[in-house]
Amino acid sequence: MGKWDPVVSIDIGNDSIKGVVVNYSNEGKEVVAYSNLKSKGIESGDIKDVVALNDAMNQIIENLEEQVGKTLKGDFLVSSSVGNFKLQEIREELLLTEGDNLVTVNEKHVDEIKELVLNTALGENNYVYHSYIKKYILDENKIVFNPVDMSAKKLEAVYSIIMGDSIHRSIVDYATRETLGEADYYISPISAAEAVLTSFEKDSGVMHVDLGFYSTVVTIFLNNAPIRFVRLPKSMKYVVLDIAKILKTSIYEAERLLKIYGIAIFQNIEPSIIEYKALDGRTTLETNRELLARIIYARLREIFLNVRKIYRDATIDYKEFRDLGIPGGIVLTGGGAKIPRITDVAADVMKCSVRVGSFINTEEFIIEENEQILSDPQFAAAFGNILQFEKEEGIDTLNKQRNKSSSAFSEFLRKLFKGE
Repeated sequence: MGKWDPVVSIDIGNDSIKGVVVNYSNEGKEVVAYSNLKSKGIESGDIKDVVALNDAMNQIIENLEEQVGKTLKGDFLVSSSVGNFKLQEIREELLLTEGDNLVTVNEKHVDEIKELVLNTALGENNYVYHSYIKKYILDENKIVFNPVDMSAKKLEAVYSIIMGDSIHRSIVDYATRETLGEADYYISPISAAEAVLTSFEKDSGVMHVDLGFYSTVVTIFLNNAPIRFVRLPKSMKYVVLDIAKILKTSIYEAERLLKIYGIAIFQNIEPSIIEYKALDGRTTLETNRELLARIIYARLREIFLNVRKIYRDATIDYKEFRDLGIPGGIVLTGGGAKIPRITDVAADVMKCSVRVGSFINTEEFIIEENEQILSDPQFAAAFGNILQFEKEEGIDTLNKQRNKSSSAFSEFLRKLFKGE
């Protein structure tokens, strides 16, 4: 394996916990371990049992350590879809001069106004997970995306901030600190969007729909910043509940039927009989795949009808979308995105292009086995955490690349002077 410089990324969902270990070696970014197991201690979108969650965290770390054959140390990244979080637009102004002469904007001014924005966002009980600059305004009339080296008397910044309450952040930190120690924290739907959306899509406009177990989170991007961030209560949980209720079986058995036999469209399905267990866990019952598909389809259609309202509101509120809709269409992630033919249902309801999101940076990563992990929509947030981390720690990322180049150059000099 050579150089050992890992990043461990954990995504805590309401239904499952996903983990990946990526090693920054001389060969590149190597995916050396991955794991997916059932969540514990999380109910109705919040942490209810810290001890149980710690147990699940210990188990996934043990799974990852068993694969790499050593104790995991390094940078730990954690994303979560539980708790309260929201999108807020914040504006702040910075007076550059009180005189008549213009001042050239520099990086220090940009950093200063960003600090003002973050201080406003934090308040007393907030934690900032993600921040995006939407635009700068010079002297109240000139809109720019990079004000550095431009002249003005006053600089205004408009930011999109994804924030959550600090109490929830403390609970997540407490629930994971015993296992991981210090970690960087992110919001799962935002990390998933980072993994599956291109910069061009986020700039032109795109809707990301994360089909989670407890909630469906819709994020619309424009000019590389979120402009809508909505959590819908209708989710994959209700698909499972519908299956359990109509087929008179357990939640566990309903989940199994959905994962193994589920399909989103009921038309033109080849007839087949499915056996499953009744509520008592012993009696064998039968259904057909068309009925199962009808149950799934009905609830998915309801979910996408709710998503369509958000889409339509955006086309009314933003002139960029009024004529042709949202250019990038709909991109799906989360466990629900794995249901076969789900894009058919979504496209029929939404009347626009729909695709299942897959990791867009696969060429940067090396994986020896099970390459589909990189394209699995359930692992999108775990890989997105890494991309977020690299952006925020730009110097560290560059150092990794510099170290790699420096090591190769040093080896070249060694051979040159030794005459090898």
